[in-house]
Amino acid sequence: MAKEKDRIRLRQLKAGDESVFSEIYDAHWESLFKYVIRILPDQDDAADIVQETFVTFWELRRQLDGVKTVKAYLFVMARNLAFRRFRDYVKRTEVEDKLAQFYGDPVVNLEQLVGAKELANLLDAEIEKLPKRMREVFVLSRKEHLSYKEIAERLHISDQTVKKQINNSLKYLRLKIDEEYIPYLMLLVIIDKLT
Repeated sequence: MAKEKDRIRLRQLKAGDESVFSEIYDAHWESLFKYVIRILPDQDDAADIVQETFVTFWELRRQLDGVKTVKAYLFVMARNLAFRRFRDYVKRTEVEDKLAQFYGDPVVNLEQLVGAKELANLLDAEIEKLPKRMREVFVLSRKEHLSYKEIAERLHISDQTVKKQINNSLKYLRLKIDEEYIPYLMLLVIIDKLT
C-alpha cells in the first residue's frame, strides 16, 4: 500500500506537482532532522543538510524512476550529505591543526596578510597557465575541495591520474613561486597530504 502511494506521489512529483512535494516535505522533515542531528550535532548544520536534501530531491524529481520508497531515498540522501559535511569538517579541522603546528599562532601580522594576498593572486595567475586538464583537476581539488576519488569520478579518469596531475601542478607552482613565498606554498603541500 505504501509503495503504491509512493509510486503515485513520484509520478505526480515528476509532473511538477508542488503540493505533493509539500506533503513529502511535511511528512519527513522532522524525522530527517532527528536522524541528521545524530551525525552532525550542530542544529544549523543539520537543518542545512535536511534543506539541501529536499532541494536536491526536487531537482532530481524527473530522475526518480528506480526509487521504491520516498522515505528510504530521502534518508540515504540525507545521510550521504551529512557524512560529506562531517568529512569536510574533519578535513578543515585537521588542516587548521597542521597550520597551527607549522606556523604557531594564527596570522595576525598585516605584512603576513598582505603577503598571503599577493601569493593568492600569484597562484591564481599561475594556475590559469596550467594545461587545461591539470588546471581542472587542481581547481576541483583545491577550490571545490573534492577528494581524488570524487574528481576521478567526475572527470572519468583514474585516481592515479588525479594524483599525478595534482603532484605535477604542485611541482610547476613550486618552480614559479619566488623563495619568499615558499612558506605559503607549504600550505598547499600540507593540504595535499591530508587528501
